[in-house]
Amino acid sequence: MTRLGYKVAIVTGGATDFSAQAAAVLAQNGATLLLASPDETQGQQAAAALCAKGHRAEFHHLIPTDPLSWAALVDKTMRTHGHLDVLVNHSAASLSTTIEDATAPQLREMLEQGLAAPFLGMKAAIPAMRQSGGGSIINIAANPVIGALPLYPLYSAARAGLVSLTHSTALHCQQRGYDIRVNAIHPGAHESEGLTEDALRSIKARNLHALLGTMPVRAEGKLYDFASTILHLADDESMELTGAELFCTGPLAGLDFPQS
Repeated sequence: MTRLGYKVAIVTGGATDFSAQAAAVLAQNGATLLLASPDETQGQQAAAALCAKGHRAEFHHLIPTDPLSWAALVDKTMRTHGHLDVLVNHSAASLSTTIEDATAPQLREMLEQGLAAPFLGMKAAIPAMRQSGGGSIINIAANPVIGALPLYPLYSAARAGLVSLTHSTALHCQQRGYDIRVNAIHPGAHESEGLTEDALRSIKARNLHALLGTMPVRAEGKLYDFASTILHLADDESMELTGAELFCTGPLAGLDFPQS
């Protein structure tokens, strides 16, 4: 039997590099993947790439801020596969601004994408996981919750809210006797499509220094390292881990960043 024992997993943001790597690691270890994303073209391509390697994967169109879209996804999962074991809640939405320049609509948008969407995902997944005999919910938060960045106040606020929601939901499931674990992962700066060396060089020095100041590990972060943490939380070997925050820090080192 493979490590994940043929678990069924939903991974949101399936068209992004972070989510695609997470899905790949879960699939390689025996999980059946439902990649969920608003981006149908890239999502279909990601699912097809996994299937071409012999893995079980399919794409489902998801509007993460729409409860009906979540209900349709979870219903399809249960009808097709009979159980739901893992939910990886990931949203790549971010916004660079200052508190003085930010607007109320921008705040509402960040809270919708970064807090309301994973909230809806958890609400939809918990009844299905109870029916399945248990499960693991993995929320992707971000390091700004412990080291707020001056150019990302709205993003940081949404992610901090997600961490609090993670703790509360984990406690709720424990007190109700549900065999459902709820944890948060804080990715550091990892090599990805959105965080290349050129992209890092273009970040304003002050904001970059603040970012690096939140990360104790000065080593190059690889997407596989981040995905391996997801694998650990999805696996039954982490059965005693709930309500936790895991920090996958590791900024890209050795770059000659411009000084302010």
